[in-house]
Amino acid sequence: MRILKIAVGNKKESFIEKRLSDGVNIIASDDNNRGKTIIVQSMMYALGNEPAFPASFNYRDYYYYVEIEEEGQGYKICRSDNGFVVRSANSCWLLENVSEFKRFWNTHISKLPVIVKNNREVIVDPVLFLQLFFIGQDKKDTSNIAHHGYYNKNDFIEMLYSYHNGCIFVPFSQEDIDSIKKRIFSLECEKKILLAQNKILKSKHVPTTYIFKENDRQDFERKIEKLNLIKDKILELKKQRSALSIRRANWSNTIHELNSLNKTITCGQLQCANCGSTSITLNINNNNMKYYSFDLSTPEMRAEIVRSIKCKVESLTEEIEKINQQLKKAQVELQEQLRDDEISLESIVYYKSKFISANQIDERVNDMVSEISDLKSKLLADQEKEVMTKEQREKLLKDILESMDEFYYKIDPKGNLKIHDLFTKKGELYSGSEATVFHLVKLLAIKKVLKHNYPIVVDSFRAEDLSTEKEALVLELMKELHGQVILTTTLKQEEVGKYSKIKSINYIDYQSHLPSKLLNSNYVKDFGESLHELGVAI
Repeated sequence: MRILKIAVGNKKESFIEKRLSDGVNIIASDDNNRGKTIIVQSMMYALGNEPAFPASFNYRDYYYYVEIEEEGQGYKICRSDNGFVVRSANSCWLLENVSEFKRFWNTHISKLPVIVKNNREVIVDPVLFLQLFFIGQDKKDTSNIAHHGYYNKNDFIEMLYSYHNGCIFVPFSQEDIDSIKKRIFSLECEKKILLAQNKILKSKHVPTTYIFKENDRQDFERKIEKLNLIKDKILELKKQRSALSIRRANWSNTIHELNSLNKTITCGQLQCANCGSTSITLNINNNNMKYYSFDLSTPEMRAEIVRSIKCKVESLTEEIEKINQQLKKAQVELQEQLRDDEISLESIVYYKSKFISANQIDERVNDMVSEISDLKSKLLADQEKEVMTKEQREKLLKDILESMDEFYYKIDPKGNLKIHDLFTKKGELYSGSEATVFHLVKLLAIKKVLKHNYPIVVDSFRAEDLSTEKEALVLELMKELHGQVILTTTLKQEEVGKYSKIKSINYIDYQSHLPSKLLNSNYVKDFGESLHELGVAI
């Protein structure tokens, strides 16, 4: 992936950065508050990251725009609040939130890693995924990921494994294992009953839950707890389906309304009765807050927006169908739980009355032997895959840590830092230039081992006084990995202009910017035109 253009602004003030090259880019100034962090955070925010702007910057007042290229395909992305508009060469998409945006990314731009979170498979959100190649100026912590909350460092490691292998293995939960073992035990008891009908009333293989009342009570309570969990899951899925259905109906109605504007009027034109304007706009709202307006004055733009909304309706239909499948699975699971597989006295009478010949008994026993064999095979396969997955994960982690060590000793041959994990222990935080080097070598190692094609982005890459000698080594290592690199730094007075003398570096000078005033009216026209290409009116 390459970043081609970054922009931020509104109808009053804007800024556009389009000087980025394919190699190493360094955005620098001789003082803080010249807009370096604003432009980098604008780029990441447009790519779905959580906001991490300076406190003095009211980010909700602006639109964020980024142009990217992935595998030869260009995408123009605009974000306002939680809404996104994305355009490729021949299509346009309206995305209402980050969840829709990540699904779009996964479908159209490139596959995103999938991890198991809260016992279900989820596509990772940009806030976690972007940390594969991005280090911000703030919230850096050697003992954890940035923006840790819903995600944690274990999720980050799972994401690395998923990205590296392209798929995930979801092992049976302990509850699943217990359920399979319980079923095997029940079938084996049933088989023994059938093979010894004349002794069944004296059988010692009847489950003890029917003999000991306390065990029976505990077993019943566990079953009720399981039923409640499944019931809650079904209710949540139905709520999600209902919300998606309402959204689909609303967007379908919007298509109908837009199509009604396409009627040709040969003897005049539509205009506002109050001001006489012939302009027509479509406002997109979220939680009663308007975050996008689209200019629908021309039939071409209306057709483009209609096509985009139809894509959204199709996407919502797919999501509803997925939920329907999950509901069916949960309902089957509920029925299975309601069916009591234990052996009771009633079942004894049932077997006595049903199996009146040896052939019938043999046929039933053969069926049970086959089912028992299948269940045991599932448990064995799960154990073998878990062992294999564990070995693969350990190797991946080992490769990354060895690569971190390799990069570290290239940057600091005399250093005594011992890297044992991707994250330090909570009470063993690195500080100063040591922490800076730790973050940088982790970024470099992940790039090398995973061989991902995303740009390396580091805001304030020389933080905590990274020495000139180490800085030169870091830059050389980044160039060796190839691909785009975007760095920012604040220069000391005696360093001003030093990057402009290095041919392999694209030096982008922010020195002339007014303090805390990156945005201005000079870029408003071009910014408006960029958004107009997406149909967005500001």
